[in-house]
Amino acid sequence: MCSATHRPLSCPNMLQNTFLKLARRASTITGTGRGFLRKSVPAAATTKPKIDNSSFQPVEAKETFTIASEQLISKQMVQLLEKELDQGHSIDALKSFNGALSNLSKEEFGRKMGPVFAEMAHNLESFNPVFTACMLKVQMTLGQSDYERRDECLQSLIQPLGGEYGLCAGHPLLKTHRKLFLEWYQSTTGQPLSELKAPEPKASEQLFSKMMSDVTSGGGNEGVIAQASYALGYNLAVEYLAAYEKQWLLDSFRSLDEKFLKSQGRKVEWEFLEIHAEGEPEHADLGHKAVTSFVPSHHQNILGQAMRDHDKDFAKFYNKLANMLS
Repeated sequence: MCSATHRPLSCPNMLQNTFLKLARRASTITGTGRGFLRKSVPAAATTKPKIDNSSFQPVEAKETFTIASEQLISKQMVQLLEKELDQGHSIDALKSFNGALSNLSKEEFGRKMGPVFAEMAHNLESFNPVFTACMLKVQMTLGQSDYERRDECLQSLIQPLGGEYGLCAGHPLLKTHRKLFLEWYQSTTGQPLSELKAPEPKASEQLFSKMMSDVTSGGGNEGVIAQASYALGYNLAVEYLAAYEKQWLLDSFRSLDEKFLKSQGRKVEWEFLEIHAEGEPEHADLGHKAVTSFVPSHHQNILGQAMRDHDKDFAKFYNKLANMLS
């Protein structure tokens, strides 16, 4: 994330456009999550964040240390797999959670949100080891994958991870995402994060364990290339679903702000939510680019397996959070 005002989630040299504008879009997504049926959902929870990967083309790498003879997976095939996520388990779970969240009363918010905030704090940081594990799987193909393809893929993967720690080429060191979360939490609740009294974040710990197990095992596939393909599919699913997650979370808290946070004198620090809502689609683009620059076409099923695995893992987490608010 970088800019003089610390707003973009990623660096200006990531893409030709520093930001992908995340407007409210007309296209809708249908879903039948429990909270979606039971309660109203923020308007944006029926819209799809714009993820524009039309400019990305598979890398036509030259033969270097290994023979780059394998055909890469097509952009169109990856987009079909992404569309499966649009109708997947996580979308229903996110609708259920945001429906419950946006309908909380002031009293319910104070009583129920402590454990949810604890889960969110742990969950935010847990993705960084997952991203690192995905990168390692690609790096471990050294000697068995094409140099230029691997290099292009890793460059796409490192950019979002660096932004998590405030790293951006050409800019001073910025706030970490953990720091931004702390500021958002404290401005929303009026309490220091260090004083949050909540049970152990078991739902996030379970998700973290499952994500690391999935990625480090390569989904049970054999061979370093197959395991790297799985890791890249998992990474793409993480980033793709995060575009929905963060936009809808922002909209839910905007709703709560109007309902009672303002009247309580809260001056919410929106930067954490806003930069994620604006920047996650860009990260999804980079995840898409990483896939199309490295994954062989015959690993289509492995890619799909990974994306569906994360969809199920992530849905379980958000269904548990929704139940905490019911």
